[in-house]
Amino acid sequence: MEKIKVEESVGKILGTDVTIIIPGVRKGPLFKKGHIIESDDIPNLLSIGKHYVWIETSIGTMVHEDDAGRELMSGMKGENLTATDPSESKVKLIASCDGVLLVNRQGLRSLNSLKDVNVCSRKHLSYVKKGEPIAIGKVMPKEIPASEMGEVKERNKEFFPVLTVLPILKNRIALFPVGSEFIEGLRTETMSDKLKNFLEGMGQEVFLKKILPDDEVKIKEEGNKAIDAGADIVIFIGGIAVDPDDKTVDGIELMGTEVIRYGVPVFPGQTFLVSYKGNIPVLGVPSSAGFFERSTSFHLLMPVFLARYRLSKDDILNMAEGGFINA
Repeated sequence: MEKIKVEESVGKILGTDVTIIIPGVRKGPLFKKGHIIESDDIPNLLSIGKHYVWIETSIGTMVHEDDAGRELMSGMKGENLTATDPSESKVKLIASCDGVLLVNRQGLRSLNSLKDVNVCSRKHLSYVKKGEPIAIGKVMPKEIPASEMGEVKERNKEFFPVLTVLPILKNRIALFPVGSEFIEGLRTETMSDKLKNFLEGMGQEVFLKKILPDDEVKIKEEGNKAIDAGADIVIFIGGIAVDPDDKTVDGIELMGTEVIRYGVPVFPGQTFLVSYKGNIPVLGVPSSAGFFERSTSFHLLMPVFLARYRLSKDDILNMAEGGFINA
């Protein structure tokens, strides 16, 4: 591209979008790339402070910002993501289904370490809905050397996919409220209804819901029976704290699970237990999940299990940043 005075640009092909900003009224392209500049356009360009414009030339050693942005974002996306057309050289990635966003942090950092590249995304393991934008990126100058674009392609290839969305799948879920006081008729159990409503609202099947006493052997037996009956996920709510009467943690361990972490850096709901029996999540959920409709550890973590992503200890520890979700 070549930079020329506006007054000399009539008949030339605009090489990049020209942005107009009117605070509180409009922000967007006044003219799009490819527009052939006419004499009537000159006053409009001057009125927004444009005394020079970029026009298309025949030089082939540079890559236009729109083409670079399109290549940058299209090259990093994995499954269930679509790239928008460039707008003012910015390209967004849009989720094509409800799911959980996976971010290759090393790859994202590597791309942003290049001189002219800027990309940002939502957080790793965020729940995203179909049609939501999850990332945006562009290159800074109006054009970059083809050699630098080659480096972008190499890093996208090295870390592919930098961003991907795992779809929410349908799961059969066993839900066990735990508390001897419910069995003895001293209190009415209502907390599990909110969990059930949340899960069914996400298209899940709660095929078993049964109140259990604070008894580790009974918890073990019923949990294993649920797995034998075809549960994809087993959830125990309550009895998960450190009081003497609380037996949920002991019962889950007796099931022969692999405990990934008891206690997550998320508030409210830090006394959350994540474990697996084979590939089946067995979860101890604190009572806070039954007090709130959203914004607890349960609501943050549950989409991850519904997408059948296997949480690691590092995944859980990294939730500390952003884990204060109900301030």
